[in-house]
Amino acid sequence: MSDSVRHLPSRVPAGRARHRVLGGVAAVAALAILTGCSATVDGNPVKAGAGPRNNESAETYPNLLKECDVLTSDVLAETVGAEPDAIQSTFVGAVCRWQASSQTGLVDITRFWFETGSLDNETRVAQELNYQIEERRVAGVASIVMRTGDANGGCGVASDAAGVVGWWVNPQAPGVDACEQAIALMELTLATSS
Repeated sequence: MSDSVRHLPSRVPAGRARHRVLGGVAAVAALAILTGCSATVDGNPVKAGAGPRNNESAETYPNLLKECDVLTSDVLAETVGAEPDAIQSTFVGAVCRWQASSQTGLVDITRFWFETGSLDNETRVAQELNYQIEERRVAGVASIVMRTGDANGGCGVASDAAGVVGWWVNPQAPGVDACEQAIALMELTLATSS
């Protein structure tokens, strides 16, 4: 055997060993994350929009089918005490969002309609979030009013109408009755004439 082969180090240099250990740790961590985040869900996959529909919703609550256009930006602005040109839509999708600039500051407005949702589920979620919950009827429809308890007085209303429909008013500064505003938006939404 030649001298050069006999004098080769028998271990990997420290820099390479550290890289191998770190690489191994990263691989184990990635595997743990992937297996920890996987879950089996019962049921059959259904294409979006192909699930059961409540076809009576168009007759019972015609405004619900207008999605994000159920109330004009002028009506939203007036309800939260903002000028009509001081409101803008910030998101349109499964949930509709607007932001208005009122005399007391910015106000975030959110509307949702989950056609296959339920008031019971909204109540459970509100309880988990430690919201103050008040059961009441809005425009004759079983509803809950949810107060967040934050300093700015965020408030939401969910109603049992062809699934569950809701409005949230979240002022970014104290000084307004967000529940009064959310209830007013719900009353307008549940109007039986379109």
